[in-house]
Amino acid sequence: MDIEGVHDLYVTDPPYGDAVKYEEILDFFIAWLRKSPPPEFADWVWDSRRSLAIQGEGEDFRRGMVAAYKRMTECMPDNGIQVIMFTHQSGSIWADMANIVWASGLRVTAAWYVATETESALRQGSHVKGTVLLVCRKRQGTHKTTRDDLAWEIQEEVESQVQALTGLNQEAKGLYRDENVFEDADIQMAGYAAALRVLTRYAVIDGRDMTAEALRPRVKGETTFVDGLIAFAVSTANQCLVPQGIPKPHWDKLSGAERFYLKLIEMEARGAKALDNYQNFAKAFKVRDFSALMGSQKANRARLKSAVDFGRTEMSEASELHQSVLRAVLYAIMELVKNLDGSEVLAHLTLNVPNYYGDMTQRELAVELADYLAKKLETLRPDEATAARVLRELVKHQRLG
Repeated sequence: MDIEGVHDLYVTDPPYGDAVKYEEILDFFIAWLRKSPPPEFADWVWDSRRSLAIQGEGEDFRRGMVAAYKRMTECMPDNGIQVIMFTHQSGSIWADMANIVWASGLRVTAAWYVATETESALRQGSHVKGTVLLVCRKRQGTHKTTRDDLAWEIQEEVESQVQALTGLNQEAKGLYRDENVFEDADIQMAGYAAALRVLTRYAVIDGRDMTAEALRPRVKGETTFVDGLIAFAVSTANQCLVPQGIPKPHWDKLSGAERFYLKLIEMEARGAKALDNYQNFAKAFKVRDFSALMGSQKANRARLKSAVDFGRTEMSEASELHQSVLRAVLYAIMELVKNLDGSEVLAHLTLNVPNYYGDMTQRELAVELADYLAKKLETLRPDEATAARVLRELVKHQRLG
């Protein structure tokens, strides 16, 4: 990369990971313009030249990125800044970016998340709505740390980042809009950025020279040291994503399987169907076998089991939903859909919820979960949404004692 002189600021938007295939986008404009080209394009060769397109992946491209950013680092003063615009949902790509920052002699000092996508019916679901602006400065000194200490730092940083974005969502909803400013995919990506802020502070981790580690070629299929730390960061971010409508004190008491089901119902209600979402949240919530909770595991048409799908299954001690309030509520919804009498439904619920009469928070949780499911299932399964509302009222007005 040919750079002359010293510059205080560099702003780059690298085409990393082939997130946008520009040579394919060019075909659209070629088809549009070639029939009546503007005078300025009279001698233009109408060919996207795909075979010559630079591919934003592979070892050669990664080393080229390192060379480019290293050269920019050499050509900026000690108080200079580099801003890298980065958007990607792949953990391995973010790990590569961490390695590029390390190998270039930089560190991430701030990460600003900016909403850049307009609202569109074509982009509903769990799509990224923004871009991370990574603010990088020269890495001074050789700070050292251990992986154990790093894990605590990453957890604190990621939790702080997630709280900031979810707080903005709540403020925006209270002021002027119904939809989220940031979706779960955005918050996951912000978790990656927060991890980079922590990771790139250090030159040595667990005795490893991270600059040398960063330059080591990536072996296909290998999970590197940095991959593991980045995966930990996004898992931490996922655990912080409390669905709207469930108070955090109750959320904290739920099992991993309950959290998984309730979180993914929320995502399904927004149109998310990618199996990757289920796999990622299963890891985050430490669900042993999420397939037992799935109605479909097709790549882009995945979905959870409905209350009717569950029927009388997942009630035994072997199930991760055994003796959970959620399973009891789903069972009651199934019975109501099948037109069982309300008094019988309540009788079964009191038996299925542990310590129903002894611990009033259990009953409160049943009401909250029924209300939550009624709202989320409205478009997915209206009959179950209606049953959930009926159950909510039955429990709220149940005579005790």
